[in-house]
Amino acid sequence: MARVAGVSQRTVSNVVNDYAYVRPETRERVLDAMAMLGYVPNAAARSLRSARTGLIAFVVPDFRARIFADLADPVVREAEALGYTVLIELTGSDRERELAVLTGGRNQLTDGAIMMALSLRPGDGQRRRADFPIVLMGDEVLEGEVHHVGIPNRDASTAVARHLAETGRRRLMLLGYDPDGGLTARTRVRGFLDGVTEAGLPTDETLLIRADWTREGGRQAIEQHIDTGGPMPDAIFAMNDSIALGTLRALQARDIRVPKDVAVVGFDDVEEARYSTPSLTSVSPDVESMAAHAVAMLHEQITGKTGGRASHVVVDFQLKVRESSQ
Repeated sequence: MARVAGVSQRTVSNVVNDYAYVRPETRERVLDAMAMLGYVPNAAARSLRSARTGLIAFVVPDFRARIFADLADPVVREAEALGYTVLIELTGSDRERELAVLTGGRNQLTDGAIMMALSLRPGDGQRRRADFPIVLMGDEVLEGEVHHVGIPNRDASTAVARHLAETGRRRLMLLGYDPDGGLTARTRVRGFLDGVTEAGLPTDETLLIRADWTREGGRQAIEQHIDTGGPMPDAIFAMNDSIALGTLRALQARDIRVPKDVAVVGFDDVEEARYSTPSLTSVSPDVESMAAHAVAMLHEQITGKTGGRASHVVVDFQLKVRESSQ
């Protein structure tokens, strides 16, 4: 290889390992020689020499909530741009499985992990294995040196209540209410109720409706509320888009017009929100920015090359107003 390219063995090694300080013309000669000889680098041998595998894990509860799938795509793209292959792991929101990821026990074959956890508690950060790079995405911030990329759930939920009040809605339902649930649920509840108070509207506890955070959960919850004679809202904030899409289906089946009779707003801005009938107003967190920050944070931990990035980042959001609340 080196003889064909007219360079030293060290130069060939530098090109194969993507060393930055190789002149472009030299790199091109080596790559041409590799192509001519049909040379393919031995990834396993390289990983043994570097103590890295080139694999990272993206760990999510499941794919029933579309936001996790929507995040997977930019995470994979950002990681591939840095030379990583992404393995997907599902925890089912099981606390022991999430703790196993945090402590590095489930990831012996990966260089690090990006995880969306729903069952961890702040003190669990002290259990993190110090030599295993990890970044959390979502609301939970753990004690200790655990990097984190968050969604502005409270501010976004307040913005939803403000939007509904500004469009003249006065009887606001919160669908998916769970005051004893995880941090994401509790934060969205607080933000929404803050917005209701800010708008000078009363908080009607009969319009705080529990529901499983799925399409079927949304459909069943609103149908049960209607069938048992509960007070009808003129607007519904569904705690995620899955609930909202199930709600739209249930309202249409009961000939309740959206948005004329009831406005509906979701959270996550999944792709289906743009194509539902009517199209769904939804909080749109900046998932591209979330993925970019998370992968960059993990890469810095893996390589030890810090770029001055903060260890805790909260991304921006937009409220995408569509037909369901206009």
